[in-house]
Amino acid sequence: MWHCPLCKSPISLGTKQIICPNRHSFDKAKSGYVNLLPVQFKKSKVPGDDKDMVRARREFHQLNAYLPLKERIISLLADTLGKEGTHSVSMDGERKSGFINIYDAGCGEGSYLDAVIDGLLAKGFSVNGAGSDIAKIAVELAAKAFKRTQFVVASSFDLPLVDASQDVIIQVFAPGSNEEYLRVLRAQGLLLTVDPAPKHLFELKTRVYEDPKQHKLEEAPREGFTRLHNEIFTFSIEFKSHEQALALIKMTPFYWKLPQGKINEIVKTLTSVSADFHIQLWQKHNSEDAK
Repeated sequence: MWHCPLCKSPISLGTKQIICPNRHSFDKAKSGYVNLLPVQFKKSKVPGDDKDMVRARREFHQLNAYLPLKERIISLLADTLGKEGTHSVSMDGERKSGFINIYDAGCGEGSYLDAVIDGLLAKGFSVNGAGSDIAKIAVELAAKAFKRTQFVVASSFDLPLVDASQDVIIQVFAPGSNEEYLRVLRAQGLLLTVDPAPKHLFELKTRVYEDPKQHKLEEAPREGFTRLHNEIFTFSIEFKSHEQALALIKMTPFYWKLPQGKINEIVKTLTSVSADFHIQLWQKHNSEDAK
């Protein structure tokens, strides 16, 4: 399912050294990830989130504060995949066809993808999971934590995947390319996107800004896709300790921009926040539909 980022020839990531038919080579790290972002494609020396922000997100996810969001993603995918003949499950729990390929574009440190794989496996689906992020430190952390999944360093605007190789793509709080999603998804493949909804973490923003602004919803259609589902999914996160509040703040850009005294003040007064998400589920058109 992978291709060389330089010449687009098919490659396999099953060996320690990966060499494409045109002799472009890529090494697999000891932790298992592969760097498929050639140096000439980088727009900065260290692209993506830095080490501290990535580790803060891992710490936050280990608290399971976003568990309702992960469960909602799993439910939407399972319900939709179960309705598709090629992705259905028989009465005895066995898949009627092969594995479902699920790809996380902008996977970060891997927590969302791992939760989705676990959830679909528990519901009787057979899945293969893979993901990419432009931040090497995030991919390394994901590869060390989630051994069953193949992670690579790559840009979501130039996915190292062969055409029509994926059944599902998830994009959670990450930028991406609609053209690339259309290219790598099979006909009737699914794209699930999650973005901040208007009131996301608004209680935190009121402590940072004098005139806080709500997030704007992105409601534009996607070329080549039909929107199957569109919802605002909201729940409250109640902090049981200052440490939990700090874990959330460290996951945001605010922590790295505010003076320490301001952060301490926020941690002491922030008892809960609204988690507000815009979840959309899209289905790629059949080739016949596009005519």
